[in-house]
Amino acid sequence: MFYVGLCLFFGPHGAMLIQPIRQRIQTFIPTALYLALFSLMSLFGLGLIVVGYDPNLAIEAPSLPWVVMLSPWLMFAAFFCLIAANVPGWTRYRVQHPMTLGVSLWALTHLAVNPDLHAWLMFGCFFILVVTSAMTASRRQKNKPKPAPRWIFDGLTLGLASGVTFCVYTFHGALFGIGLS
Repeated sequence: MFYVGLCLFFGPHGAMLIQPIRQRIQTFIPTALYLALFSLMSLFGLGLIVVGYDPNLAIEAPSLPWVVMLSPWLMFAAFFCLIAANVPGWTRYRVQHPMTLGVSLWALTHLAVNPDLHAWLMFGCFFILVVTSAMTASRRQKNKPKPAPRWIFDGLTLGLASGVTFCVYTFHGALFGIGLS
């Protein structure tokens, strides 16, 4: 199930980074149907990844203990960037690709603390996907004009990132099946 989930989630995401493929699909399928199918396939793939995830498939990957100690701060920074990418604050205005930075921090932190095959496949795919997405953004006309930044949104982002970090650290075991100690 895990491997089928990887294909269902990352396959369409990767294919949509290739402009000719994306344009061809969007000429044949109405936008609403395209978005619905893409979302359903992604959610189904993500569900299969979560259900099929097996942390017991150990590999000879280094686990960095100092990252474990820093992980709450790294994850806070990741959540801050993810939220900042979606609100018109100064962070979004100044940082070129805050979403890429946030997902990269999230993925690399998980790679550094999880010496198992499924973690390396899943988080490695996320990292490769977001870096590729950032590199191809200009060719996909993703550099949209940014609205005027306001400090209130940076404050809101700070509060939301703090809350999300707290919730994830508190409920990680219940949400993802792997508790944090």
